[in-house]
Amino acid sequence: MISLISTLLYLAKDTLHRWLSRLSSPLARVLVVFFLSLCALFFLGTYVISVNMVRDRIMAEGGDMVHAIVSPEHNGSFHVPGQADLSNWLQADSWNLLVAGSARTADRRSVTIYTTDFARYGQLLPLMAQGGCPTLVCPAEGNDSLPEGLTDITTGGRHGSTHTVCVRHLPAGHPLARMLHHGGLLLSPEDAAALLGEERLQRATRQLLLQVHRLNSADDIRRVEHYLQNLIRLEGAHGSVTSAVRLLEQMDIILSNQMQCRAGFCLGIVLIVGILLTSLAGMEYRQNEYIYTLMKSFGIHPMLLVLSFLCENLLLVVLSFAAAFAVFMHSQDIILTQFFKLSEYRLSAEEIMPEIRLISAALLLCVLVSSLPIVVAANREIGRVLK
Repeated sequence: MISLISTLLYLAKDTLHRWLSRLSSPLARVLVVFFLSLCALFFLGTYVISVNMVRDRIMAEGGDMVHAIVSPEHNGSFHVPGQADLSNWLQADSWNLLVAGSARTADRRSVTIYTTDFARYGQLLPLMAQGGCPTLVCPAEGNDSLPEGLTDITTGGRHGSTHTVCVRHLPAGHPLARMLHHGGLLLSPEDAAALLGEERLQRATRQLLLQVHRLNSADDIRRVEHYLQNLIRLEGAHGSVTSAVRLLEQMDIILSNQMQCRAGFCLGIVLIVGILLTSLAGMEYRQNEYIYTLMKSFGIHPMLLVLSFLCENLLLVVLSFAAAFAVFMHSQDIILTQFFKLSEYRLSAEEIMPEIRLISAALLLCVLVSSLPIVVAANREIGRVLK
């Protein structure tokens, strides 16, 4: 045990002595790994930002939603599974709105009247006035927006009746904002049944909206789309299903191609750093080969010599990569705002963690490859070196 500790201390002292006597050797490794890692972080970081920008744009345009318009057969009805069932089966939130007619606002603008089933009425209540009174909901901004408060609205055609209803704005980012971007009059199931009649309400056109909980690829949207298409077909109804699945498929193809670019970029790092570490480690071992061979003749296992060079390169690479990561995290604001004009985006360590793992794996492979010449040299016969 004492001899092992003494050997390790000697190898550590020898490594430190080589660093001080030939400062260019560790400095070259540190600088090359540092700058290559920093460039890789910025390159892959901009890739992550571009993906986030495209994904945010798709989400803003309703990319995680599937919209279906369904008209039941004549004298028929259309059954929609419950909210909890759809959430368990499809991992998506769902809304089921029945089109109960149309109405006109005071400025002669037409709005659609919506209601829902009793089982889903709780979804609409937060959007409606107190007590579930008829409520005209509209976006907070835009040409179709009305000020919150009371307004007159006319139902039943040209000679219909006029009612005073409450106007409320949809919360920002609410899933129904895309369906009700022109505004809509929300009625309770009782008021809608009194307006149209129970039988006519059951045959009313339905608008279904499903929002996927977690959108990872086009398959998540395609699964929901296929389910709704099959449901419409099995219920014998007429309808159409729309989604952004084609756009998501194109995005998946782009991401797949960019994955190949990332792999190629990291392969370049492996080649450059691997060649540097291998050549320097082999050169330094040959310069001290006589001393290391004498240590082997005294009973030192060759693997200890290999591990000393392996730990040396690993320490330099880890310190260099850690420094590159720290510089990247502190300077990304300047780079993103000055060079890429992306002041609203900033990467966190969690967001770029897959790229960190990728670069770390590439550098670890470099360290392992650099030890191969040492393995070969350390296992040479003692007599061939000391002759």
